[in-house]
Amino acid sequence: MKITRLDLDGAGSPAALVTRILEVERDLPIPVPLEILCERLDIQSIGELETEGFEAALLTDAVKSVGAILVAKGQERRRRRFSIGHELGHFLIPAHRMPPGVPLLCSAEQLRCLDVKDQDRRRRMEAEANRFAALLLMPPPILRAELQRIRRPQISDIVYLADLFDVSKDAMARAYADYSREALAIIVIRDGLVLRHYRNERNFPWIDVAPQVPVPAQSAYHDTRCDAGDLSQTDECNPELWLSPSASRQVEVMTEQVLGQNNGFALLMLHAEMRDDDES
Repeated sequence: MKITRLDLDGAGSPAALVTRILEVERDLPIPVPLEILCERLDIQSIGELETEGFEAALLTDAVKSVGAILVAKGQERRRRRFSIGHELGHFLIPAHRMPPGVPLLCSAEQLRCLDVKDQDRRRRMEAEANRFAALLLMPPPILRAELQRIRRPQISDIVYLADLFDVSKDAMARAYADYSREALAIIVIRDGLVLRHYRNERNFPWIDVAPQVPVPAQSAYHDTRCDAGDLSQTDECNPELWLSPSASRQVEVMTEQVLGQNNGFALLMLHAEMRDDDES
């Protein structure tokens, strides 16, 4: 790799930074060789974090001349990769600064922050670092090229793409929903409760089921064993299971497909065929 931090001069946002990296490293391998990239960008070491209650940390000086990343011991490889990408984002985004001598410690909750317009500065910083990590590990031009090959969305696509980019299924589910041209959403479930959902905000209506609420009783989820790797058929469902009555009227057909995972987790894909505006 030939990139240096001089190539990033003037780039401040997550998107601008990743764009510069991709411009310089036009043949960037996939999966992204993250630790080599960190070394090229003045991260001197990646070690283990011993402070309990945190997933990762960045150590650097006041002017960010060099940095060190620490990751909680025992993290699964793909989660570790995202944590490293997150801390690299903190290091490279100029506005992300802590008082001199104070490490930037990040919790599991902060590694899930998504709102880059949050009014709280620290949550906004965490969301920006997460945005950087996602863009870096799943470069949009390469991900879009993969998505263009897909004729009809299937939840097995998420498994394939997560393996290809070496990221977690959760991270890929979020990117898959965001970049797909289809009207789709991914529901993350644990032990029968909705944890969170990712939807294509351009095409898919607002989901009317809140976090920590049981999965609707008539969902295909309840007919799937949901052991790790279990994949359901794609079944048509009533849109009102997930959407408000007014949003449901915009949908011609909605389908569900479920993928079981470890420890009671499951992913559920909703795919909608929307009515034309003059038919709603």
